[in-house]
Amino acid sequence: MKSKKVVFIEGDIICSRVSGETGNPFCIHMIRFKNGKYAIIRAASGICFKPGEIIQRADSEWLCGYGKIRLLPFEYLNEEESRRQFIECD
Repeated sequence: MKSKKVVFIEGDIICSRVSGETGNPFCIHMIRFKNGKYAIIRAASGICFKPGEIIQRADSEWLCGYGKIRLLPFEYLNEEESRRQFIECD
C-alpha cells in the first residue's frame, strides 16, 4: 500500500484589491509562494485577505489565520505575468 505524501505549500499575500461590478464586488489577491512562484487568487467565499497575511496548504486543505478557506482554481505564474494579470483583472 502506498503512503500518501504530505504536501505543504505556503505563500504571502502581496497585494489585494476589490474588483467587479458595483452590486457584485470580489477581492483578488496577488500571492508569492515560498517556492518562488506567484499566482492571482480569489477565495470562493469572497473573503478579502490583507497584504502580509499568509495562506497555507496542508494536504488538500487551504488555511489562513482564521481557519479553512476554499480558493477558486488558479495557475502558478512568474512574477511579471502575475503583476500584469493583477493590473488587468476586472
